[in-house]
Amino acid sequence: MTINVGLGLLLVAFALLLLIADDLGYWARRIWRIQSQRRPWLRRLSRSRLLRRARRRGPFHAELSEIRDFLVSLQLALSLEETLAGALAQTAEQFAHRGVFGQRLLQHVRSKLTISPEEVLKGLAEDFDSEQLRDVVTRLTLARDGGMSYVEAMALSVEAIENEIRAEIEHEIQRAPVILTIPMVMGVFFATLVLAAYPLVTSLIRNIAQ
Repeated sequence: MTINVGLGLLLVAFALLLLIADDLGYWARRIWRIQSQRRPWLRRLSRSRLLRRARRRGPFHAELSEIRDFLVSLQLALSLEETLAGALAQTAEQFAHRGVFGQRLLQHVRSKLTISPEEVLKGLAEDFDSEQLRDVVTRLTLARDGGMSYVEAMALSVEAIENEIRAEIEHEIQRAPVILTIPMVMGVFFATLVLAAYPLVTSLIRNIAQ
């Protein structure tokens, strides 16, 4: 009877670990990102990892906030520059030292800007497998053909990404109570498991002693 209860509890514990594995990994990445912002040595370690990743072939990874910042800077440059090419060149210089995204942006500007500004954005979208950047290219093409200004098209893209970021934050807030509750439940569960296994362990020790 005690053995069956112990095995059942172990199976339940294993199932719970499988269920929360993704959430634990998600929160581990969140904690690492927050701590990297607070501690310079962690930020340097993260940067070295990003540089090693940059030496490999894509796709790379970019946070939505990073893409949004790029588009906001590009929108501002467009409001000051007459051409999309000039705005991209100016933004690339600003982002040159901002991690992998800035490096890839500068590389595409140097190699593809003479072909067309859209090719620069297409190259970035391909590098980072970003639907948001692909949408930017589509909006800029429609703006060019439909009479809308590039600044207006960029504003629509920024607004769409900000809505995505807002939705992610709301999702995190909704998940937080569940994530905080699971460790408490697991703590109670393992305490129960220890109490259930205690008679079995003492019985085994008693049998060995005899």
